[in-house]
Amino acid sequence: MSAIKIHSELIKPSVLVEIALAPFKPQFAEKNIQIDISIPYTLPQVSCDVAKTAWVLTIFFSNAIRYTPAWGKLTIRAERVKTMLRISVENSGYGVPLERLQGMFEKPQNFDAPEYGKGLALLLAREILEAQQGTIGATSELGTLTRFYLQIPLTEMSEVNP
Repeated sequence: MSAIKIHSELIKPSVLVEIALAPFKPQFAEKNIQIDISIPYTLPQVSCDVAKTAWVLTIFFSNAIRYTPAWGKLTIRAERVKTMLRISVENSGYGVPLERLQGMFEKPQNFDAPEYGKGLALLLAREILEAQQGTIGATSELGTLTRFYLQIPLTEMSEVNP
């Protein structure tokens, strides 16, 4: 059982993304990174811990700022995947090697390694999503793009569009 306390409330996916993206817009603009947002207005509200889920998205945006070259592109998508809401953040850039991608959300085994601590935010992000019966993941194409995504269950309650 997770020790993370979840305080769920209903929110539109577009509002959730905007909460997380707003602080980063000046940094994306400074690097002339194009932002493409695709969030259908027909998506239902989702029940989640807004602060914690937005924080997970800020990790995605922070990594995108760091690893997207000037004049690059950021694509943000939200979609329904079966019973889940998926929000993905894709940035053009260098990509992540497969061997690093596979362990990105796992607890490091060697506490003395120089890279220990670098992936702790993604580990915490995974725990936050798992506490909400959600998932987190990443895909990459070297030299082209990196895509991080989160998935949160759509509940019967979130199917109602007020």
